[in-house]
Amino acid sequence: MKQKNNKGITLIALVITIIVLLILAGVTIAMLTGNNGILTKAQTAKQASEESSENEKRRLSQIEASTHLENYTYKDSEENVATVPAGFAVSTVEGENLVSKGLVIIGTNGNEYVWIPCTEDTYKREESAWWIEDDNGTRAIKDELTLTGATPSDVESTNGITTEVLTEIVKQVQNEIISVKNNGGYYIGRYEVGKENNNTIIKASQEPYASIRWSQAYELAKKIDVGTKANSYLCSSYAWDTAVNFIKTHSTATNYATSTNFNGNWLSRDVKDKKGNIIKKANESQRLNTGLTTSYANIYDMGGNVGEFTTELNPNTSDTVVFRGGNFYGSGPAGTRWDSDSGDADSGYGFRSTIFLK
Repeated sequence: MKQKNNKGITLIALVITIIVLLILAGVTIAMLTGNNGILTKAQTAKQASEESSENEKRRLSQIEASTHLENYTYKDSEENVATVPAGFAVSTVEGENLVSKGLVIIGTNGNEYVWIPCTEDTYKREESAWWIEDDNGTRAIKDELTLTGATPSDVESTNGITTEVLTEIVKQVQNEIISVKNNGGYYIGRYEVGKENNNTIIKASQEPYASIRWSQAYELAKKIDVGTKANSYLCSSYAWDTAVNFIKTHSTATNYATSTNFNGNWLSRDVKDKKGNIIKKANESQRLNTGLTTSYANIYDMGGNVGEFTTELNPNTSDTVVFRGGNFYGSGPAGTRWDSDSGDADSGYGFRSTIFLK
């Protein structure tokens, strides 16, 4: 009788096969994942492509802006309207061309602002629980319109806060109210004012224009080029509070005025980039460039990063200037008012500009 050949797989061969398959699977997984994996590289390439597309859209909007020689009316897909100043165009980046989401406009110089729709009645400063006491034990309640007739001290005058400046601030806020009444809103800087070769710039990824005194911020804001059909101002308390209210009602940040529970640059919080990576650890004091935190209604850092000078002043007090928002070595939310060492030039003190149509 012939003996049958046993052609079945042996146990040793089976084990070797499984080991080889596991090695191949491990190699495949390593190729797909990890910092240098195919999937990671594909995701990185996708993000780079999206960023490149957004930058191209911003560049095209900047070019288009030069064709608008007069203020004009823009209507979005939701039938909401905004008046766009001459020398600016509406951003075509997704999520930036709706009034309800925070309409972004881009100027010929690349500066970006956000439209804040409001009426004469809703354009107002807030006297609410947002307030804190200043270092003098008194509340910072000096409405800009009450500055008429105030007489600054000699020290204040030396630092640029003169009777003429106070009169000018009153006129500014009066003009703001008239502009809002006539145009249905105003524009606020999308970012804190940045510095590029000692020039003012309102773009992402810029060093904040800090380490200056209030009087410098006040003059710099007025000189930002917004064309001949609009005025550029240092943000007033009216513009600040109305913008914060817009953020509260047109984004997920419903308690933006009173909370620091957001991805903003405060001392006590981590700051994460769009990928979720930590770029600033909690309890580390680090000023960030503009646009690195999370925006709400397309506006960045009204809470943290740098405390911002406004036209809100308290003449004849030891600290005349009132800051708004917090900064990178504190924890003040967007609604905060404070004045400690406000006469100094500090790396944590910056400013934001506004546009009001003529």
